[in-house]
Amino acid sequence: MESFFDREDTLYDLLKQHTGDDMEDSMADVKISPETEEVVNFALEKRMKAFEEFNEQAGIHLYIEGKISAKSFDPMNIIPIEGRLLHKSFIKVRMNNEDFLIQQPVIAHVDHGIQNINKLHLIVGNEPIETNDSLTIDGVGEIKGRYKKQENIWHVLI
Repeated sequence: MESFFDREDTLYDLLKQHTGDDMEDSMADVKISPETEEVVNFALEKRMKAFEEFNEQAGIHLYIEGKISAKSFDPMNIIPIEGRLLHKSFIKVRMNNEDFLIQQPVIAHVDHGIQNINKLHLIVGNEPIETNDSLTIDGVGEIKGRYKKQENIWHVLI
C-alpha cells in the first residue's frame, strides 16, 4: 500500500501494467451471465416505459428546437436513453440569451454532452399565447422564435 502513495499512475495505468496491452482483447473474452443480461434488459425496459408514459400524457405537446444549453437540473431525477434525457422534476435552460426554469417533466434531446440541447419536448395544459414573433407558455415564459401548430402539437424554432 505504501508503494502506491508516491505514484501518480491512475487505476487504469496500474491495471494495464498487470494485463498488458491486450486488455481490450481479454475483455472480448468476458462472458456475460444470463442474470446480468436480464438485469440490463429490465433497466432498459423501465427507462423506455418512463418515456412512453411521458408521451402518453394528456395535454399539448410543445417542441422547442435550436441552440439550447442546460444551466441547472436535478441529476438524481434524470432518465437517459439514446441521446435523450427525461428530466422528471425540473430543468433551467438558456435560450435566446435568456434563462427559463421549466418546473415539470421535460425531454431534452442532447448532442455532445448533457448540457448541449438541440430540442426540448414538454407537455402543457393550456394553449400557448401567440404573438408575431413569440409564444407565451404557461409555467415557462415568452419564447421568441418562429412557430407552427399541427393539431395538438406546437413546434417552436429559436
